[in-house]
Amino acid sequence: MVSRKGSSDTRAIVCILTDRFKVSNNWVSHLSFVTILGVAGFVLALKDSRFRNLRLFSATEKDDAFLVPGLQNLGNNCFLNVILQALASCKDFRSFLEWVIEDARDTVTSELDQHFPLTFALSALLQVGRRRSVSNPREVMLALTDYARNFNLTSQQDAAEALLHLISSLQQEIVFCYRPLQSSNLSDILFSRNLRMLAPSEGLHGLMELKRWHQHLRGPFDGILGSTLMCRTCSSQISLEFQFFHTLPLSPLPHSGGSNIMFGCTLESCLKKFLDTEKVENFFCHRCWHGAALKYLSVIGAAETDIEKLRSCGGDDQCDCKTSLVLERMPWSNSYSHILKQLIISRFPKLLCIQVQRASFNMYGESFKLTGHIAFPLVLDLSLFAPSPIGLNEEEGIQMSSKYQKASRNSGDNLYRLVTVVEHFGITGSGHYTVYRSVRVASQEEGEEECEELRWFSISDSEVSRVSESDVLGAEASLLFYERV
Repeated sequence: MVSRKGSSDTRAIVCILTDRFKVSNNWVSHLSFVTILGVAGFVLALKDSRFRNLRLFSATEKDDAFLVPGLQNLGNNCFLNVILQALASCKDFRSFLEWVIEDARDTVTSELDQHFPLTFALSALLQVGRRRSVSNPREVMLALTDYARNFNLTSQQDAAEALLHLISSLQQEIVFCYRPLQSSNLSDILFSRNLRMLAPSEGLHGLMELKRWHQHLRGPFDGILGSTLMCRTCSSQISLEFQFFHTLPLSPLPHSGGSNIMFGCTLESCLKKFLDTEKVENFFCHRCWHGAALKYLSVIGAAETDIEKLRSCGGDDQCDCKTSLVLERMPWSNSYSHILKQLIISRFPKLLCIQVQRASFNMYGESFKLTGHIAFPLVLDLSLFAPSPIGLNEEEGIQMSSKYQKASRNSGDNLYRLVTVVEHFGITGSGHYTVYRSVRVASQEEGEEECEELRWFSISDSEVSRVSESDVLGAEASLLFYERV
C-alpha cells in the first residue's frame, strides 16, 4: 500500500515497472496499476536499512522446510494481510476458531460453512504447516465484506481498525447461534443473564449452555478495562465503570514540538503513562459540597430542620439541596476537591494487542506521523503494572501493589510472550505495512529429545524472509501482539 502522493522514488519505480511489463502483452493483461503500486511500496520498504541484507525465504532450503506462506496483495490490502499474519502466529486464536467450529457442529446440523463463513475462511487460511509459499486471502475478504460493508478492503486503511472490524464481525457471526430468550438486541446479548441457544438441549445442560455462550463471546482478545473516579479530599468513590477492550492504545512520548519519539521511550513507560493516576480539573464533588454546606449552615445559624435535611441527603447529583435550602450564594470552588481518575486492567486477555498511536496533530490541525523507535520486550510482565488504589495512602498502596505483583508472578497469568510486530512505512493515512511474525518449530538433534525452536520471519505481502530477534526488536512498531504464557 503506497501513498498516492508518493515520492520521486515511487514514481520512478512505477515507470520502470510499467516499461518492463510492456514487453509482454500477456504480463500486461494480468498486471493492474494497484499491483504496480504494491510492488513499488515493497521496494521502498526494502530501501529502509532494516530491510537490507535479508535472506529471502526458500522452500528448497532444508533448514526452512517449515513453510510460512506469504499472502497475495489483491489491491491495497496489505493492512489486512499483516493482521492475518499476526493472527496466524497466535496459537490461542487458531484454537478459538477450531473450538467454535467443533462446538457449532452440535448446534447447526447442515451447511455449517454457510452459517460461519468468516470463521471457516479464517481457520482454513491460518493453518500452520507445510503448504504453498503464497496464500490467497480472497475468501476471508469476501466473508468480512458481508459484515463490514462500509469498510473498503481494497483501499488504504488502518491495520488496527481492520483488526477491530474482524473481531467484531466474528462476534456477530458467532452470536447467530447464541441469543437471549426474548430479544436479539446486541446489548441484551452482551449483558443479559437470561440466555439460551437457538437449538438448546433441555434439562441439566442449561448452565453448560450459558457457560459455552460466554466462552464464545469472550474471545481471546477480550479484556476488561476499569475506570475509577475518586475524591481524595473526602475519600469517596464517585464512579466505577468497566468496558471491554480488544486493543490497548498507547501514546508514545514525543520530543517537545517535534515529530520524533523521545529517545529511550519504552513500551513499559507508555503503559505506565496509560495507567497512571491523573487529576481531573473542575469536577464538582457532591459529597465535598454537602460537607461544606453543613458547615456553612451551622455558621450562619440556619434552622435545625434545614441542617437535618441536608445531613440526611444522599448527596447524589440529582438532589435539590442547593436550590431548596437557598445555598446558591455559598462560597464554593471546584478546586476544593482533589479528583483523581485511574484506569485499571481488570481482566487480562489471552492475546494482548497494543496499538502504538503514531498519528498526531500539529498546532494547525494538520496530521503527521510520529517516527522513532520504542523499545519493547520479548516477554512482558504485566504484574509490574498492578493497580494502586487511589483511595489509599502511599504506603498502603505500595503494600497492596507488592502483594498483587507477588500473587501474579506466582500464578503466571500476567506474563506475555511477543508473537508479532506490525510496522508501517509511509505517512499518516498512506504507506505500506509489513509484519514480523514468530513460528514455533519442533526440532530434534540426533540423540536428543525433541524441543521447540522459535523462528522469526519478516513478511511483506507475498515476500517472506528469515530474520533474527535483533531485527524484530529494532522495528518501529505500530502494533504489538503478545500471547499469555
